Amino acid sequence: MLRGPPSEMNVSKSVFISHAVKDKELVKEIVGLIEEGMGVPEEEIFCSSLDGYGIPNGKNFVTHIKDQLLEPKVVVLVLTPAYFESKFCLSKLGAAWIKSHDIFPILVPPLQYSDVKDVLLGTQVSKVDDDIKYNELLTKLTETVAFKRKSQTKWDLKRRAFLKAIEPMLKNIEGPSVVSAADHKKLIDKLAEAEGELDSLEEENRLLKEQLVKTEALKDKADLATLKAAYGDNGLSEQFLALTDQMKELLSELRSAEIKKFVLCDHYGKAYSIDWFHNREEFERADQYGFIKISDGHERPIWSKQKMKQLKQKLDELDAFVAQNQKGLQASYGDDVPLEPGDQDFWDQFYR
Repeated sequence: MLRGPPSEMNVSKSVFISHAVKDKELVKEIVGLIEEGMGVPEEEIFCSSLDGYGIPNGKNFVTHIKDQLLEPKVVVLVLTPAYFESKFCLSKLGAAWIKSHDIFPILVPPLQYSDVKDVLLGTQVSKVDDDIKYNELLTKLTETVAFKRKSQTKWDLKRRAFLKAIEPMLKNIEGPSVVSAADHKKLIDKLAEAEGELDSLEEENRLLKEQLVKTEALKDKADLATLKAAYGDNGLSEQFLALTDQMKELLSELRSAEIKKFVLCDHYGKAYSIDWFHNREEFERADQYGFIKISDGHERPIWSKQKMKQLKQKLDELDAFVAQNQKGLQASYGDDVPLEPGDQDFWDQFYR
């Protein structure tokens, strides 16, 4: 068989950029980083999507790419959703794997490591916006490709410019158009759950409309109270829990469980004996913050202080709310939940 002269034979370039055509703009920046930042000359880089780096005029596309995949020094894989949806890209990936080429995979979001771990079989993968990892690519190319490396300053500047240039591009990378069977099942399950919640909300909405119609027809307050009871507590539980949560937050500013108990006992007229042996430090600190006043056995909260005044107002608000809605709250919570704000078991339940 006759062969052409050596000068006419196809020779693999040193760096093969394996990518999807959809990612041309991102790949252009990567090629610029390798050439202008590292110093690898244009004639040593093959990138089929870029003029000057791709298929020469008159050459068969597939045949030329096969030739370029024979003996490159490094194959840079630009892994995107479009890459994995391209059968041609996957064939190039398979060829690089079969020939045991030295590869440098670059992972582009929204893909995650979990999306490629089975394909690359434990190979280390670099994220496209990982600044440090590109130093590893520079080292790999310096060791395998003959070229005059750019200065460190030039490399640092170009790398930073590259990372800034790709930021808007990464926001526009489209996710996969095909999902796995497992992901599809998860979505179906979520849809079923959402439909169930929607049915529940529609039923709640129906009941509220029914309640509104009946409410508008009422004139007697007793009838109105009966109607409210028939349709639930009308938000009493939510209001009650909101008040107790606010109280808990205000009490937490006292910084001590014992000071909290001392203040509550004072508000509700409960007896409290200070254990100076064990709790002196807590009470002296509370005195320093202005929460209480230590005075030879006549210790008391300073309710005139701003934080203490807020606490007092919220306590009064909670007390009034519980008193006004005792029956409704009792109907909602039953006998298992304490509903006396001045008792220790109430404090343990809601302020702990």
